[in-house]
Amino acid sequence: MKKLITIVLGLGLMIGAASAVEVDVEADRKAFVKYFNNVFPNVEFADYTNGVYAIDEGSREQFEDILDGIPPYEENVEKGEAEFEKYGMGDCAEFKDLSTARINYPYFDEKSQQVVTLEGDIKKCYNQQTGKKMANMKGRITRISAYISNQAAGQKINVKVESEGAKKAYAKGKAFFYAKRGQFNMSCADCHVYNTGKKARADILSPALGHTTHVPMYRAKWAGMGTLHRRYGGCLKNMRAKPLFAQSEEYRNMELFHQAMSNGLEITDARYRK
Repeated sequence: MKKLITIVLGLGLMIGAASAVEVDVEADRKAFVKYFNNVFPNVEFADYTNGVYAIDEGSREQFEDILDGIPPYEENVEKGEAEFEKYGMGDCAEFKDLSTARINYPYFDEKSQQVVTLEGDIKKCYNQQTGKKMANMKGRITRISAYISNQAAGQKINVKVESEGAKKAYAKGKAFFYAKRGQFNMSCADCHVYNTGKKARADILSPALGHTTHVPMYRAKWAGMGTLHRRYGGCLKNMRAKPLFAQSEEYRNMELFHQAMSNGLEITDARYRK
């Protein structure tokens, strides 16, 4: 218990450091992983790609049964491939090599001084090819994103935070992840770090480690696909806080931090969650 408290305090110290430009992503990641190792000592690091199914055996059996059948996201991925081809998205520079495209995101763009996400570039490419806009959180954007992401299944996340601008964005994203908000005065970390494995109503709270490996995802709760930013909005609603717009600067910065904490984990094409 003493060891666990020390790690929690260490995570708390990281929060305080989030406002400074001097950040150490690898130190943050190691502390993050160490915390979960202590809470769930029997869970292998690689298994965190499976989210809550890595920590709850009953849920894992249901998950495997779904994967053994016809997973509800498969049709969406097939449609995403057809849409990718239909709109000529392979002509966009970002998507000429699909074997590496998913692993390139998110990243900090030095020219715009902004974090760029996969879905952000999908929207941009679609607009270039069709002259039309695309919804941010569900529908076509999730199908195309899932298709692109599937091409990188098995590759390891390797987010780089090197420039001063990237460090500032990362620090802001980390601060947002740990900040208290809403009527319930909660943070993302309250559920998905400190209370991981506990129940919120009928649901088991999933570990933040590995969250970004399986997005976009099909959720039974949604009866459809959604992006990571849709999930962020849902979490803010659960805190009784006002959700932000998908692809807002705050969400993009948090995605940079969130993804960096899963560096070393593999992208998975198992996209089902409760």
